[in-house]
Amino acid sequence: MNPILRKKLQILVFLALADKEFADQEREFIEKICTRNELDPQIIDELINDPEPIGSLGALSYSKSVEYLTDSIMLMVVDGKVLPGEILFCQDIAIRLGFSKMATDDLIGIVSDSKSISREQLERQVFELPHAMKSI
Repeated sequence: MNPILRKKLQILVFLALADKEFADQEREFIEKICTRNELDPQIIDELINDPEPIGSLGALSYSKSVEYLTDSIMLMVVDGKVLPGEILFCQDIAIRLGFSKMATDDLIGIVSDSKSISREQLERQVFELPHAMKSI
């Protein structure tokens, strides 16, 4: 499996487990990503049972950083419950991806309050966040 995709899936699994409860909606969300990428959804159990450290995310392209953050925020709200552990984990991932902490916190707050945003709408908002690679 592509190591970039594997890292993304590992992040999403860690995020889903951040509140100590892997909701069915969270699993379905990750399974859809697996299916879209022609992976056996069984990989989710492998990532849960044999987790890998996330490590650095600085080498990702800007578009991959946007994709990772968009999917992380979408996963956070998919079950209709946004818990403090999920928010903290998502904030950490956003910072590791190179996004501005303050702008990311604002976006997470808006999305957490609304709980109904399409992936396309969220992706547009993530593209608007300050990021060091935007000017490159």
